[in-house]
Amino acid sequence: MQLVLLLGASIATVLVLCAAATTPQESGAPTVPLQAKRLEAWVGTWDAEVTMMGQTTKGTETCRIECGGHWLVTEHTGSFMGMPFQGKGLTGWDAAKGAYTGVWVDSSGGPMSYFVNGRFAADGKSFVAQVDGTAMDGKAASFEYLSTFPDARTRVFEIFRVDGEKRELQMRIRYSKRA
Repeated sequence: MQLVLLLGASIATVLVLCAAATTPQESGAPTVPLQAKRLEAWVGTWDAEVTMMGQTTKGTETCRIECGGHWLVTEHTGSFMGMPFQGKGLTGWDAAKGAYTGVWVDSSGGPMSYFVNGRFAADGKSFVAQVDGTAMDGKAASFEYLSTFPDARTRVFEIFRVDGEKRELQMRIRYSKRA
């Protein structure tokens, strides 16, 4: 009986070691598409200068890739109208839609905002998404989120309210990447 238990334990040990040595592709885990890897442009800790409603405040944003390389996780802290502010976002590539999707929630008390049609420019220096959300007056509104990457250490994020042909800047955040 002890021999059977010893043999069983040995086989289990070998199986565990083999499983640990396999790559994600060998184990059947999904391969991270090139589109998801493009989100790495956001990765790092960034100092933020937020301009909105005639006020400029400071903040910090930390971005990392999680969930097997498929999702960008964004965490922003700062202040808004003299009060502490916290926001969190998830962005990833949706192969079924052929576009980036994302969601944002924050401490402003507003509803969750989401987008389903984000796209990088061919040169990778800008990212734009159309967003259905809620305006400061509490009414449904359409927005455009635009991120530009002038260089590897600078990022600019702008939110425009879109009403037909009218496009009005609502907020601008200039980010400087920490070393």
